[in-house]
Amino acid sequence: MISQILKRISTCTLSGTAAIAAAYRRARSGEESLLEELQATQQRVLQLEQELSALCSASSGVGDHVVMLEQQVQRIIERQNTLELRTCGDRPYSQASQLVHNGADIEELVGTCGLTRGEAELLVMMQRGSG
Repeated sequence: MISQILKRISTCTLSGTAAIAAAYRRARSGEESLLEELQATQQRVLQLEQELSALCSASSGVGDHVVMLEQQVQRIIERQNTLELRTCGDRPYSQASQLVHNGADIEELVGTCGLTRGEAELLVMMQRGSG
């Protein structure tokens, strides 16, 4: 009877040990799988950090370029305003004179240069009289 009990205990012990060993192998396998997944995730994070760094650098360069373009546009607007003021005040007599020299008539001077009819007639008479 004792031998049977010992035999049963021995069988149970062997079964338990086998079960523990199998569970250990499964846990170890799962651990290795998790480790591989962790390494892959760390690699992806590193890659994303590098891409983000490149994007930040590029956007900084674009920002500088935009500022430069805004300054350039502002200078052009100021220059255009200056030219418009000068043109309004001086009337474009030099352009009209060149047009008369090239054969333009009074109507063309009035339409193109914004001269009054009297100014255009005077300019034509002066150019043709001296030519």
